[in-house]
Amino acid sequence: MRPGALLLVLALACSADGVAEKGRSALDAHELPEAETWFRRALAKDPDHAGALAGLGWTYNLAGQRAAALDAFQRCNEVAPRSVECLRGLASLEMAAGRYDAARRRLDEARAVDPDDPGVEGSIALLLMVTGDVDGAAVRYERLVARRPDAGEYRLGLAEARLRQDRADEAMTLAQEGATLEGTPVRYVALLWQLYARAAVLSSAGLEDSERCAETAPPIRVWLDAADAALDRAESTGVTLPDLPATRRLIDRRQTILETACPTAPPALLPSETPR
Repeated sequence: MRPGALLLVLALACSADGVAEKGRSALDAHELPEAETWFRRALAKDPDHAGALAGLGWTYNLAGQRAAALDAFQRCNEVAPRSVECLRGLASLEMAAGRYDAARRRLDEARAVDPDDPGVEGSIALLLMVTGDVDGAAVRYERLVARRPDAGEYRLGLAEARLRQDRADEAMTLAQEGATLEGTPVRYVALLWQLYARAAVLSSAGLEDSERCAETAPPIRVWLDAADAALDRAESTGVTLPDLPATRRLIDRRQTILETACPTAPPALLPSETPR
């Protein structure tokens, strides 16, 4: 590399943009304290850096610090009124608070700035989902998956829609695809495996038959084992999922129902253990 080019690379790495990019990488890896550190370092270099402010907002949002997230996104919106990432962040907080009309207005602003932004489209699909228009959300997520087949987060949205449409098998396929795509941010990997587990439980619901246990029970046990393994994968990411214990209990309840209908046969006694 020529000296001039090397100096340019070093300058970019040390610039607010370069430091903010390190924050984005940490955020994708769900390393929230590290992400906060990098974004704040970027802001120390440039207090009006919209990317760092938006990144800080998403970091606080994921950490459950909604007031701090709001401060970051509002500041971001002040310095960059046309930043779709800032507008999406504000919409996300409005959604979380149940203020759906306000969220819709923010997303309409973002779409007016950039009608083709996939993040905006994803946020609109999520808003449709949480307000009950699952079919409308599914259509938008289908388009996003077709447009961005390399982005696991859109498979998460479509898998959730499929689950709500009682298409659990499709949800499992989408979740596994998204979780195993190279480059899927780790927080989405965890969520995708958790969704896979939920879908696996629902796929097996009501299939047991106490009069045909030898035929019906084994496939259900395969589904439940797969659900358990998926949750183990979600936990192994290190991402804290508030709903994971509830999903684990869902699997346990399903196993209890199955065991009641079709008890597992005790293991055969060894000759030495046969009662005399």
